[in-house]
Amino acid sequence: MPISVSTDLVRLSQPEFAEVAYRVMKEVFALHRELGRLFDEKVYQNALVARVDNVRSEVEIDVFFRDFRKSYFMDVVASDGAVFELKAVECLNDGHRSQLLNYLLLAGLQHGKLVNLRTETVEHEFINTTLIHEERIKFEVDDSRWEATDGFGSARKSLVVEMLRDWGTGLSKALYEEALIHFSGGPQKVLTKIDVCLNQVPVATQTVALCAERIAFRLTTFEKHVGGYREDMSRLLSCTNLDAIQWINIARNQLTFETLR
Repeated sequence: MPISVSTDLVRLSQPEFAEVAYRVMKEVFALHRELGRLFDEKVYQNALVARVDNVRSEVEIDVFFRDFRKSYFMDVVASDGAVFELKAVECLNDGHRSQLLNYLLLAGLQHGKLVNLRTETVEHEFINTTLIHEERIKFEVDDSRWEATDGFGSARKSLVVEMLRDWGTGLSKALYEEALIHFSGGPQKVLTKIDVCLNQVPVATQTVALCAERIAFRLTTFEKHVGGYREDMSRLLSCTNLDAIQWINIARNQLTFETLR
């Protein structure tokens, strides 16, 4: 089982979720009035769990593949299927949205809500998805511009495909990157500082992920407009001593492997 959740969950319909969200948010607003906006997330989380029935906190999601394991913890799950991710930040951003979407897809749920209690009035957003695991493992593989190199041959490429057939597309880029670094030997071996030169003059060093000496790899999750990024990677090659970059792009319906030299 590639993904395991510490408690049984149910997929709530939109009306069912709306009813739960109304009940939970009523208490969130009350807590914000009583406590103000200067506490840490954990304070609001514990207070909310204490005041709302049928709510669990820190619901664990374990993601497995071969000897790789990653654990996530959902802040609050109400009525066994409504996820609330609590923040105490200046403002919500795309990283927070991606985090909650990642939880929903891993847990097989449809509806969640981001809640930020640091602002003067409570900031909150719905995050929804209709994607199911069976849909996310159906993708095409394009390796027409890929070639085997040291550290990234057919076996490594097959491992990435197998991992995606297990987990599916659409998940956090950070999760895929962490797994790929793990299977390449771990951060201490993989993440390496290399010299950056401009007009053959060294200007700085930069950390890159290496799968072999002078062979880097880079993972992205672009859905479109990859041409500009390809050009930037070519510039990176020209300003370093790298011989090649193995580029893996995970889009919703297509997994692409490309070798840049």
